[in-house]
Amino acid sequence: MTMIFFATDADIAQVWRSIFAIKGMKVFEEHSIPDKPNRWFGTWAEVEEFFGSGSISLAAWLEPAGGEPRMERITFNGETQRRMVAMVRTALVSPATIKINRNNEQNGCLASASVSCWREKGARQRSFFAPDFIDQVDWKQLRAAVARIERLIAKASPAKMRSYPVMPDAFERFRSGEINLWNWGEACAYPSPLVVNL
Repeated sequence: MTMIFFATDADIAQVWRSIFAIKGMKVFEEHSIPDKPNRWFGTWAEVEEFFGSGSISLAAWLEPAGGEPRMERITFNGETQRRMVAMVRTALVSPATIKINRNNEQNGCLASASVSCWREKGARQRSFFAPDFIDQVDWKQLRAAVARIERLIAKASPAKMRSYPVMPDAFERFRSGEINLWNWGEACAYPSPLVVNL
């Protein structure tokens, strides 16, 4: 399941702060720094301290929903080992992982972001997870948690482009002319009939 929305880095940080407030939610470094273990975080402040302004590879997992993330070891090839001066990195994977993705800018415009996770049917049909791992997930609890995140995003958003929420910082910067939104093929500048206040 996927929800599309528009968000700046500041808005994404607000989404993550909301995720930390959900009971039973655990946040972790999805892909580790080379030759380091994956980190687990208790607060957004810990995330900011650890990553600074660098690239963030985060995922969330609702502990009561089961499907505890498992570690996968990724061994670099010789060229990558020499370039990175590292041997391996690890990934924590689970069919119950919740991800917040922010796309790169498109032609100078703010592209869409998304909150996503597997549905049971999709996980069984298209994922690489073993059936017994998928069986560990309480899909009803996972869906309820994702729906809560989606509601938080929708409620915080003062506008929408088409049916997609535009979060506060993104909307203010759009309205001030600082940024355009990417309308999947063309730039959307303020004012636009595609963007309406809620």
